[in-house]
Amino acid sequence: MTASPIDARRIRSPRGWLGLAFLAVWLYMISQLLRIFPAGTADAFGLTISETRQVLAITSGLGQIGLFAGLVAALWRANLATGVSDTGIRGLGLGLAGVGMLSLFEIALIVDWVRIASPLTELTQSPALDAGIITGTAVVFAGLAALGVGLARAVDLFGRSRAAVAPPPISRSEEPS
Repeated sequence: MTASPIDARRIRSPRGWLGLAFLAVWLYMISQLLRIFPAGTADAFGLTISETRQVLAITSGLGQIGLFAGLVAALWRANLATGVSDTGIRGLGLGLAGVGMLSLFEIALIVDWVRIASPLTELTQSPALDAGIITGTAVVFAGLAALGVGLARAVDLFGRSRAAVAPPPISRSEEPS
């Protein structure tokens, strides 16, 4: 079931979301590179090594959230412009759920870093944090895949099944006399 496409002029270009995704990739990449050298990074910023690891985990997570939020929003806009399908709606739901999960764990890291709530210290230092981030990332990727498939179906990229294709019109040479 595909809804009719909305007038493409009414849908704003996803440039802003793609720009967010681009900047977030750089934040993520720089954070990951600096995590390789925690002692040097700690010396450069005047932090302890454990504080440096916490800050780099937070900036890395923010980069990941920005990237996924930007890509999900851009693909959703493309789906709106071409005609929303059930697969696209499912993809939006999965993408938002994954970004939401990643955001919750990121908030836990920030709250632990600022030391607002001490019970979160156990969560941020347990395997549950890694499991939650891995699960959130997997759910986001499932959403991105579904949005991509929804977009491909909306633009008829893979063609239609034989049952959905109307039979070709009969030409005059094929008409019975």
